Amino acid sequence: MSEPTPYALSKHFTNLIGRKVTFAQMTSALETKAKQVYGIYTVFPMRATLVVKADLALMGSFAGALVGLPDAEVKQHLATNPIEELLRDAIYEVFNVAAAVITTEGRATLTAMVTDQLLIRGAAEKALSTPLHRSYFNVAVEGYQGGRFNVLS
Repeated sequence: MSEPTPYALSKHFTNLIGRKVTFAQMTSALETKAKQVYGIYTVFPMRATLVVKADLALMGSFAGALVGLPDAEVKQHLATNPIEELLRDAIYEVFNVAAAVITTEGRATLTAMVTDQLLIRGAAEKALSTPLHRSYFNVAVEGYQGGRFNVLS
């Protein structure tokens, strides 16, 4: 499966949220203690499974910018458990729109979003634990928190 490029991801997310977003590719994943959120996709026509593992703070930044919340409010909304509906729905929508650029082969369709890795099963669990293809990015978002964004398949 062909990997997404930092340029395509940066351009796509910048256009989506109206703020400068920079994706910088990394050679390996740096483990972080930051809370994670997972987007699970099916890539058609090959029916492959792809997982995006991202820092919750980063996805919250994308979502907050999308709905017009400043960074300080995004942090407050993310501190609630479960995540408040406004931000949760916006994060889901960011994952959904990201389907257009996370693979360059086929068409990715978002099938699930979870915040607990223990809920990931089947092909998604395998893609997460032993991916055949992996792309790791460090992301900066103008005026918001950045973080890690990993694409695994």
